[in-house]
Amino acid sequence: MVQLKKCRAWRGFSLIFALFMVMTNVWADSPGKTVVASTGWVGAIAQAAGADEVRVLAPLDLKHPPEYDYRPADIAKLNEAALVVYAGYEPFMKKLIAAAGFPEAKVAKVLTANEPANLKQQARLLAARLGTAQKEQAWEKAFDAALGAIRKSAELHRVQQIRVLVQEHQVPLVKWLGYDIVGVFSAGELSPAKVMEYAKLKPDLIVDNFHNPQGKPILEVAQCRYAELINFPSVKASSLIELFRENAARLGL
Repeated sequence: MVQLKKCRAWRGFSLIFALFMVMTNVWADSPGKTVVASTGWVGAIAQAAGADEVRVLAPLDLKHPPEYDYRPADIAKLNEAALVVYAGYEPFMKKLIAAAGFPEAKVAKVLTANEPANLKQQARLLAARLGTAQKEQAWEKAFDAALGAIRKSAELHRVQQIRVLVQEHQVPLVKWLGYDIVGVFSAGELSPAKVMEYAKLKPDLIVDNFHNPQGKPILEVAQCRYAELINFPSVKASSLIELFRENAARLGL
């Protein structure tokens, strides 16, 4: 009789232990996992996707985050991650992933372009990986509401009548806002002849890239309005909604 009770007790313990292990595995595969992101831009997309915790590697106060070089402590961050997300142009990420021996199956790449349709698409793709579709959909509603106000302001300012010369990395946002883009300049091409060529386009506004500005020589000749827009979220504007609002303010919208 005593042996029978011990046997039943052991079976009961085994069943409880088995249930504990199942619940542990369910929890490990549930939504709300930790996401490690290369930069604030990528991190903001992961946040929009519904991740409960996003750890950004490159500090938000860096002017050009892709130039960040990883530190030993970052390896530990990867080891704690359920998903690592990057854009592909951050040299430190490939080295870090290799150094940590992080599995490729738990790595995701996103396309970073500050154009609403693209940002929604990237957020949806990450949400599918994280199992956070409902949270991503709630974010989209808030995002659309904020963008609607910005577009309305752009229309009131008649931006379609404003001739803009824009740095290549700011084209998606400027185009979405509806400005009349008369020229696009890029890094490494602004010879004196090019500067004069762009100035002859008689822009009303030069939109430059804050993270790597190149339009000042054109401004000296064209003598027009000038604005530097951000792509990578900052300490002051760490989310995608805040980033769009920050850029709208920089444009006077």
